[in-house]
Amino acid sequence: MFAVLMEPLMPFRPLLIAALVLPLVAACAQPPVPTAPEAPEGPGASHATTNVQVTATYRERILLPHGFTLTVKIEDISRADAPAIVIAEQTQTLDGRGPPYVVTLGVPASQIDPRMTYAARAEIRSPDGRLRFTTDTRHQVLTRGAPASVEIVMVGV
Repeated sequence: MFAVLMEPLMPFRPLLIAALVLPLVAACAQPPVPTAPEAPEGPGASHATTNVQVTATYRERILLPHGFTLTVKIEDISRADAPAIVIAEQTQTLDGRGPPYVVTLGVPASQIDPRMTYAARAEIRSPDGRLRFTTDTRHQVLTRGAPASVEIVMVGV
């Protein structure tokens, strides 16, 4: 009896099998991995930024002469055994000013991924490029409960 009912459907057998198997295969497929949204482009594009305020200082009671430069960076430090990716950077000449040095960096919102880890770092270099002070501690910002402002005490090199 069953064979009699199925005989008219034999030409459609591949379609029937596909109709039964495809939903099972689709249910087992991995969901797509979400990616960071791309920055909008064009004249009406939004250029949202998140400001990170960094206060950099050093313990030594000295005033650096003219020509020394302070560089402050926000870096993506998420990837182990890989160089950090700089997402914002600002350099300024100190011109005899003493610490603390306050720098506000604008980080494009399109470059902030809540799954990643970001850190601020600072360094001071002499006019000939030699490193004089640097960050020796991780100062996490922006994600994973970290603030958007940080105080960095650099150490002498």
